[in-house]
Amino acid sequence: QTSNHVSLQLGAATVWLGMEKAAVKQQVEARGMNFDESSPNNVIVADLRTKRLFLLMFENSRLVYAERDWLRDDSDALPSVMDALTSLVDQGATTCTITHAPMSSPDVKVNRVLIICGERGIILSYGSTNLGTDRSVMEVIGKHR
Repeated sequence: QTSNHVSLQLGAATVWLGMEKAAVKQQVEARGMNFDESSPNNVIVADLRTKRLFLLMFENSRLVYAERDWLRDDSDALPSVMDALTSLVDQGATTCTITHAPMSSPDVKVNRVLIICGERGIILSYGSTNLGTDRSVMEVIGKHR
């Protein structure tokens, strides 16, 4: 059913760009995950069993962005990068743009590399924010808004 869609696996649930918010919520909750819609357009999905968080963004009640972090801890950094890139290639990515996009302000110093392949991509980041250390290997679909 999702073969013609740009999709992303979030734990046991699969979501795709353009999917209706109600359908995403139903699918996520049916698989035992929490769907926190405190903010109407930005939703946090929590899989408490695996201790994973996923960020989803909606416009007009349709999914426009989703991300999942491949990094579990610093000891598996390289395997996480390889797994994320393999997933990108396995999903058909062939032509990509690689951009260095650091973030810097008094409270934030994060080094980021974006690998964007149409509606799919990987964001590699490390650095520090006012919330602590930031290290991630994010697989994303859609555009962050």
